[in-house]
Amino acid sequence: MKKLMVSGALALALSGVAMAEESGGFVGVDLGLASLTKMESDLQNTYALGNLRYGLVGGYKWFFTQSVGLRAYVSVNNGASYLQDESALPPGIQFNSLYVNANVDFLNTFYNSEQVSAGWFAGLSLGAGIHSGGVVKATTELTDNLSNISGFDLGINLGLRTLFGKHHGIEFFTRFGVVGASATAETSGVVAMMFPSGSKMSTNQIYNAGVRYTYNF
Repeated sequence: MKKLMVSGALALALSGVAMAEESGGFVGVDLGLASLTKMESDLQNTYALGNLRYGLVGGYKWFFTQSVGLRAYVSVNNGASYLQDESALPPGIQFNSLYVNANVDFLNTFYNSEQVSAGWFAGLSLGAGIHSGGVVKATTELTDNLSNISGFDLGINLGLRTLFGKHHGIEFFTRFGVVGASATAETSGVVAMMFPSGSKMSTNQIYNAGVRYTYNF
């Protein structure tokens, strides 16, 4: 009886090791909602812009134990917002934002079974926010050299992750923006008389939350 219990415990332990998540590459797609802010120093205006976002990810993960790992990946995320402030700009004017980021996440797995594992992740995301569209164009009509408000972007990744049958993953992610892109321009003409100190526009993606599917090789 004792031998049978020992053999059963050993088989269970070996099964757990065999089904633990392995190191390897992965690719994925995501869909979510985000909130951005756009600030103009000369007009002292701040706009909140909500939008639907979609993206792609691809990278590699390393597991050092059954429950602890790291992953590095590139993410490309895109979306469009529509400003609804009649006092400042025509309603419905479009603001496009594309984010290209390099990410490093710490991975922790708190549940493992034969077919399913679950855990959480936290990490850093840095890259560039590239902005375009009608909102940017309308602003450049008032100022000079403000057409490129793209720039450095820094954020924090947090979320939960699951893996089914070693290959298919579902994640619930949130990314909080820390540093956004900004640009400064000299005003000209009548606008220069109104705002002699110049104009500055900055953007920041406050958060981006959604669901991600990954295929793990």
